[in-house]
Amino acid sequence: MNPVTGSAIYKANKAKDIHQLMAEACAKHSEVDAFIFRRSPQTSEIHRTFYEFGEDIKDFGTYLLSLGLGDVPVGVVGENSYEWFVAYNAILGSGLTGVPLDRALPEDELIQLLSRSKTKILIYHHKHQKMMESIAKKMDEGQIDICVEKFVIMYKEGLASKKNTADEVWPDDERFFDFYDLTAEGAKLVAAGDTSYDEVVIDPKEPKIILFTSGTTSMSKGVLLTHDNIVSNVFAIAQTLDVHKGDRAFSILPLHHTFENTCDFFILSAGGCICMCDGLRYIVKNYEEWKPDVCISVPLLYENIYSKLEDGIKAQGKERTIEIARFVTRFLRRCGLDLRRNVFKTVLDKLGGNLRMVVIGGAGIDKKYIDAFTDLGIDMYMGYGLTETSPVISVTSEACNVHGSVGRPLPGIEVKIDLDPSTKKARGPKAVGEIMTRSDCVMTGYYENEEATAEVFEDGWFRTGDMGYIDKKGCIHITGRVKSMIVLTNGKKAFPEEIEAVLTEIPGVAEAFVWGYSNERSAIDICAKVLINRKEIGRALGDKVEPDDAAVEAYLNDRINDANHQMPAYKYVHHYVFSEEEMIKTTTLKIKRPKEQEHIESRLAASGVTMREVAGKNFDKLV
Repeated sequence: MNPVTGSAIYKANKAKDIHQLMAEACAKHSEVDAFIFRRSPQTSEIHRTFYEFGEDIKDFGTYLLSLGLGDVPVGVVGENSYEWFVAYNAILGSGLTGVPLDRALPEDELIQLLSRSKTKILIYHHKHQKMMESIAKKMDEGQIDICVEKFVIMYKEGLASKKNTADEVWPDDERFFDFYDLTAEGAKLVAAGDTSYDEVVIDPKEPKIILFTSGTTSMSKGVLLTHDNIVSNVFAIAQTLDVHKGDRAFSILPLHHTFENTCDFFILSAGGCICMCDGLRYIVKNYEEWKPDVCISVPLLYENIYSKLEDGIKAQGKERTIEIARFVTRFLRRCGLDLRRNVFKTVLDKLGGNLRMVVIGGAGIDKKYIDAFTDLGIDMYMGYGLTETSPVISVTSEACNVHGSVGRPLPGIEVKIDLDPSTKKARGPKAVGEIMTRSDCVMTGYYENEEATAEVFEDGWFRTGDMGYIDKKGCIHITGRVKSMIVLTNGKKAFPEEIEAVLTEIPGVAEAFVWGYSNERSAIDICAKVLINRKEIGRALGDKVEPDDAAVEAYLNDRINDANHQMPAYKYVHHYVFSEEEMIKTTTLKIKRPKEQEHIESRLAASGVTMREVAGKNFDKLV
């Protein structure tokens, strides 16, 4: 089909590279806060202005350039922190190659990626100290062969405890350095007249980022991104979403993930302030004190936030009042009078009172949550993209917010659907095929993997691996992943994501995982594992106590039977199990499909049972 692209809503300027993007932002917004954070949840908040941020970047960047190491890969791993972003900007701004690494990687996997990327300097969070010392020891003992020459801790004082100071636990190893000591060395060079950082020349088309994909596949690929990829995506986002100077953005997702990373570049370039989350336990508290205006997140977080708001409303006996108020404000909006934020002020105050826009990525979110937050006066938009596309391809917006879609492509980004010629309805209005994209945001290829690169490019178009269609308004609808597609014995194809979306509409089903299970006759049965909220199921049943397993089974049998009849017969869920244990996920809270399926099937095998034999039962009780 013919490609579609988006059009600009707002005016924006494009930087030539990340160095210029951040330098101009720090100069233009010098007097306002760029970051607000804490060292720990119990300590006072710390503010860093754009001026201080810019100086720290320049100082550390000058130090890196003084080493004269050439274009060496420099890795960053650890919890979200101010130092993480300073270090990463200094690396890229110095023309070096940045390697952002997943903070949740176990030691052996981190070592593999350090080896593959040939990282020479590794900047890490103090919570990774023991791991770093272990890696250094294994290098000394000849157990591993990696290129790391310097281990740089982001904040050495984080090692201090009630028993020891940071210096007392600091390793006696010349390879270990303190980030702030090195930044101070760079500051001395700058004070002495060193202008090397300001004079760096960067080729914006040359790959300068190696970003390893999350563990949702058996082998992480190293995505090669350029400065132009990132600034092009920032430019496209800036023409679509409205962030103002002084806006506060709540940072929750891990910084190594390109969705958070690129969006933070966008927010900072607009003069917004990044407020860093103290941890998942402190999200509500942080909302009340940081008072954010915007947030980039994943569905699960806002589903949980809504549940807590709903619990509070029910505890006060105000369900009926809120329901009527939502109806009335909706009617008034249609008449051109928007009173949502006034009417629901007490509810919005639980989220700081200023939150006006949330952008969700990574997965779809149920319509009831979008409707609920919209009724409160919070615009909730759905974004879509991949690491390989820097990452945002499309997003819903105030100009076009079609529920169920991920919006129109951003300005300058082309999208088309590669239709399956064997599909009878290939030319219909909702014809499904693989989503392909072309723009300056698309990666140059996979690191040291020409074969994988060739597989995803075709005549300049990038194959996303996602299936979907484009509606009459030019909005993209995602139906599933090519790799997760279930091919049934009769040749029919089912996408787990579509079935999961139906299952999670069942009250009390928090999440669902659907896969194709080979039964005793070697045919494929569609099976599901559902994560339940027993309290919610009790509410749905009208019980005052939480239901036992038998009651849960009876409830789910009825509801899943109803769900099946919302779908074509070939998509019916044949067997299911329920669980209260979290599924295996990435750090951005996406289910690791191969790992989760392997976990389920190995547990079934260890218990000597089939899905048919345990259908409807509590999976957690399998031996």
